[in-house]
Amino acid sequence: MDKDQLIEELKKADLFSRLEADDLAALLGIARMRQIDDGEILFAAGDRATGFYVLLQGKIKLYKVSADGKEYILRVVRDRQTFAEAAAFSGLTYPVFAECMSPCQIVYFDANDFRTLIQRSPQLALNMIATMASLLQSLNQKIEDLSLREVTARLCRHLLARARDEHGEVTDGVRVQLETTKSALAARLGTISETLSRTFKKLQQHGVVAVDRDQVTLLDCDQVQQVAEGDLKL
Repeated sequence: MDKDQLIEELKKADLFSRLEADDLAALLGIARMRQIDDGEILFAAGDRATGFYVLLQGKIKLYKVSADGKEYILRVVRDRQTFAEAAAFSGLTYPVFAECMSPCQIVYFDANDFRTLIQRSPQLALNMIATMASLLQSLNQKIEDLSLREVTARLCRHLLARARDEHGEVTDGVRVQLETTKSALAARLGTISETLSRTFKKLQQHGVVAVDRDQVTLLDCDQVQQVAEGDLKL
């Protein structure tokens, strides 16, 4: 990937959108691109947070490990998303593990170098605030889902979010690829595998979804939305 191509890819990340040409050129000067293999751990919980990343291609899971060794996936990072920026600017340590779920192409930005750029670019500073606010909103939504919504509603909200990420518009018949094992998805939704399996079965019995291994088809998006919002109980 040449410099012009890299700039075009970085501009697609929310953090770097609407930047002027001079800012993008300066950004390119501190960018460090890497290729990482499937299964490689980029950083571990407790490692010193020296910088943050942009994922250009692939999938990366951010997760924590419990005392008994169970893995809890907090987020799956997709193309042109940033991650670890909050930890990098705290000056402390990474709170989670980052592991590649496929071969990945990433760009690394050193936190100290990036701070220098922020001081010179008001737009970059505003983008950083917006990115942090979006992450906070996402975490607040996760807390709300876990504390106030039933498992069926949590699952439907997850499926709708995946459908929007993959296809943009959600319509009947849209197909969603599950990114993790069902046990990992269950942990992410705050439940256990057996409950998740029963929930999928219930949704299928009501004609809301169809499940084929790691593919879920949303047969009736209106019902999925109603269940997700708690307006329909199955």
